[in-house]
Amino acid sequence: MSINVKSVIEAALFIVGNEGVHKDKLKSISRLPESDFNAVIDEMIVEYEKDSQRGLLLKKVGDYYKLFTKPEIAKIISVSFGIKQKNPLNQAMIETLAIVVYNEPCTRSKIHELRKTDPTPMLEKLIEIGLVEEAGRSEAVGKPYLYQVTPKFYDTFGIDSIKDLPEIIVPEKGIEELTYEEEINFFDTNREDNNE
Repeated sequence: MSINVKSVIEAALFIVGNEGVHKDKLKSISRLPESDFNAVIDEMIVEYEKDSQRGLLLKKVGDYYKLFTKPEIAKIISVSFGIKQKNPLNQAMIETLAIVVYNEPCTRSKIHELRKTDPTPMLEKLIEIGLVEEAGRSEAVGKPYLYQVTPKFYDTFGIDSIKDLPEIIVPEKGIEELTYEEEINFFDTNREDNNE
């Protein structure tokens, strides 16, 4: 009996769960040459997205492929099973996260310059929940720590790279007029709201 390669890929993704499968491992499991593997996985991504009979999406997050519940299905399941999704991010954390992601690697002083407030508490919380991490030290005076987003950031917001984020348009008056509205709207639409 011949086994469909898509079934093998799907089973591997299901078994691994939230962690996802590295693209190299998945290619190895599929036993396909790279060009064929890329064609098959791209086809699967489209099939999952377009098929209204499926409750899952297949996405590439960094170097990993993962299965996600479709947002509209996740809401139904959450209500049916009484699952409450708590949003750990408040407005200040979202603004700090937006500054880091659009300026990474980013120093505390850069965040302070843009938010006009000490970023230390927000950075500590973002590091604690795994969305931001230290990325070495700057060559600037005092060698301040640099910060960047983690792979969990991409996973949480369902994006593959920084290129997937909305473009910032800086007003003619300068950076001080920037409100981060675009980034905040993006983050809000890609996470469950905490109404508590």
